[in-house]
Amino acid sequence: MSEVIRLEDIRGLGKARIQKLYEAGITRPIDLLLLFPYKYVDFSAPFDPRTCKDGDDITVIGTVDNEPKVQFIRKGLSLVRVVLATPYGKIDVSWFNQRFIARALPHGKQVCITGKVKKFKQKISIAAPVLLPKIADNILPLYRPVAGVPSTVLREAINLLLDRTDVHGYLPDSVRAQFSLPDLGQAFRAMHCPQSMEQVWLAARALALEKLGYSLGVFTLVKRRSEEGQKHKYDNGDAQMRAAIENLPFILTDGQRTALSEILASLRGGKVVNRLVQGDVGCGKTIVALLSMYFAYLNGHQSVLMAPTEILAMQHYRSAIRFLEPLGVKTVFLSGALSKSARDSALFNIRTHAADVVIGTHALLSDDVVFHDLSLIVTDEQQRFGVNQRGALENKATAPDCLVMTATPIPRTLALCMYGELEQSFIRTLPTGRPEIVTKIVPEQKEKSMFDYITDRANEEQSYVVCPRIDEGEEDGLFSAVALFERLCAEYPNVRFGLLHGRLKDKEKAQIMDDFARGDIRVLVCTTVVEVGIDVPNAVNIVLFNAERYGLSQLHQLRGRVGRGTKKSFCFLPQYDTPPERLTFFCGCTDGFVLAEYDFDKRGAGDFIGTRQHGEGDDLPVKVDADLIREAKAISEVALKDEETRRKMLESCTGGTAAYIRSITMN
Repeated sequence: MSEVIRLEDIRGLGKARIQKLYEAGITRPIDLLLLFPYKYVDFSAPFDPRTCKDGDDITVIGTVDNEPKVQFIRKGLSLVRVVLATPYGKIDVSWFNQRFIARALPHGKQVCITGKVKKFKQKISIAAPVLLPKIADNILPLYRPVAGVPSTVLREAINLLLDRTDVHGYLPDSVRAQFSLPDLGQAFRAMHCPQSMEQVWLAARALALEKLGYSLGVFTLVKRRSEEGQKHKYDNGDAQMRAAIENLPFILTDGQRTALSEILASLRGGKVVNRLVQGDVGCGKTIVALLSMYFAYLNGHQSVLMAPTEILAMQHYRSAIRFLEPLGVKTVFLSGALSKSARDSALFNIRTHAADVVIGTHALLSDDVVFHDLSLIVTDEQQRFGVNQRGALENKATAPDCLVMTATPIPRTLALCMYGELEQSFIRTLPTGRPEIVTKIVPEQKEKSMFDYITDRANEEQSYVVCPRIDEGEEDGLFSAVALFERLCAEYPNVRFGLLHGRLKDKEKAQIMDDFARGDIRVLVCTTVVEVGIDVPNAVNIVLFNAERYGLSQLHQLRGRVGRGTKKSFCFLPQYDTPPERLTFFCGCTDGFVLAEYDFDKRGAGDFIGTRQHGEGDDLPVKVDADLIREAKAISEVALKDEETRRKMLESCTGGTAAYIRSITMN
């Protein structure tokens, strides 16, 4: 019998490096295979910088023609400039905040770099290139660095894993043959050790179909199984619902009223409810969800709301306390950060129906969470949970009614392909009184003026400053929250800054957010941990560094952290080069549905189908469009005709692998 492989079995990964991988969300060999290269360097197709266009990716071999030195532009910002002599002439190369480069590239050393070329008149330069190792193959995959684990170690570990293991998926071999899909092991080898770029494209497409086929199959099975159970009854509570709506401290928008009416009508109907609720950032989905849960309470049932982060879950919990507890609804909060006594108390209340409404994080999926009479499940930010995670929660009830909510509007074409069997509700109108959010590109020379503006108004207004990474790293050009926090504290000592990122303990994060919500912190320097659901009405400005690194849906989510009060708000996008077209479009559009359609047309499905999840590495480098999803749907329908496949897929919802890979075993 084949032996299941562990990270500890991979040569070169000692305890210290495995711990670093764990911190980065890479906890299993599967996660290593899913850590796809972010870029491939094709040495078989050399580029001549003189004939390239501005912004093209190029790879150049040259000799260092000067003695590199570190220039300190200002506190927290250093620059290393190197002149590279190449067969095409001299090229200026520069790195920000990577002082080690000056020591690593002495005068006369031959190096190979890859990056985006910038052309100005006859001058050619490359900013923030990646230093490449010795050339061995025609195609070199590049991996994003993991703190404490060099890229070369990652590459060697992945190659060793591919040599020593067999990869097993859920699709039968007969289905793979019918749709010309390669063996999973072959597809992963082609992604990590390709012989040509065509091979990369074919492998990426095969893996995308494998993942989509699995996800759609599981979704179909979960839906079928839920419909087989006895429908929960919702025969009471119409008068109390009308009274609760009339007593709200605000008037529901037409979109909220319509969505709520559709949800209640579905609950009263004769079928198990599976409804997708789409609404733009700030449209008020939370109160619609809470009122739906109140309706379940009026009919004697329990309900649960699962959110992807502790901060968002706590925010929902506080809203439930404010709106539902005065109506007699007992609410319980559950997360991994609770003390043992608090957790035991919460579990007891859930099990005995002392809790009518339960709100929490992934902790709700634990085996010791047992509900008394769960009828309604609400999943917030559904794209952040895998299909199997939602299925694991649904398994805790008999034929539960399910609402999945997203503030990332899904394009109509994609929604019809992915969720054609779901009922859908849309909340397109924003509450009255919401202020305008102005989005502006900020060139490098105006960065200080931007910070002066934010700090001068810090007594009256609060601001977010978002960076893509926590600490400085080898990858040039990315702002770090820690370095920027230290710099701003030094430059503006009279302003109280806060620092928030995912490496902090849950209690620390909660305290910082409480301080920011109360106004004790005026400017919060943070990572994208604030992306989902944070609601601070006095936050008026948000700065998004390295905005070109994010998808439009994520940028729109981040922009939605401001504009929640009554003041005109601003979203600033610092850009030190010519901004890409999509950022210009983003500046002129505040409608999430329009942005979603634009992003779908330009990039394919991307974030909308969750091809990028925690611990699963980068997006597959293939455009996931409606045609690909339709083919995946056909694959899932054929696969589901096989009884053994159906059984394995259902098992994956209740503790199997959280991906389309069933297992990895030593060969």
